[in-house]
Amino acid sequence: MRPLGTLLLVLLGAGAAFGADGPVLKKIVVNLPFEEAELVMTSEAQQKNLNLINVIDIRKGMENRGGTFQKYKIYQFCNLELGVRILSDSLDYGAFQLCSILIYEVDRARTALVSARQSWVIQSLPDHRPSPAALGLARQFERIIDDIFDAVVEEAKVRGK
Repeated sequence: MRPLGTLLLVLLGAGAAFGADGPVLKKIVVNLPFEEAELVMTSEAQQKNLNLINVIDIRKGMENRGGTFQKYKIYQFCNLELGVRILSDSLDYGAFQLCSILIYEVDRARTALVSARQSWVIQSLPDHRPSPAALGLARQFERIIDDIFDAVVEEAKVRGK
C-alpha cells in the first residue's frame, strides 16, 4: 500500500502547486456514481479521438492483495497525431506521452476526476524550452480533457434535475 499512499501524496501536493499558466492539476467532483461518470468520460474521450491505451484499476489490485480500497482507476489515453507532433519538438515528453485521467469514488453518489495539465508537463521537462507550436499542442490536449470533464459535469447537471 505504500506506493499508492505515495502517489496520493504526490497528487495532493501537486494539486496545491501552480504552474506559470495556472494549476498543475485539473480536478472536478460531480454528483454522479462512479460507473456513470466513468461511462460518460470514456464515451466522450472516444468522441474526442483519444485512444484508450490502458486502465490501471487500483481497487482490483488491492483486492488481489487482500486489501480493500475505494473505486479508483487511472485511464491512460493517447492521440497519436498530437503526440507525435509534440515529440518532434520535445523528445522527453514521451515520458508523459499518455494523457492520464484519474477517476475515483468520493462516496456512493460523488466521483472525482483529476488530470495533469499538459502545458505544465511540457514546460517542466528538464533542460528544455518547448517551441510555441509544441506548447500549443499541449494546450490542445488540455482543451480535450476540459471538454471531457465538461461533458461529465453536464451529465451530472442533467441527472440532478
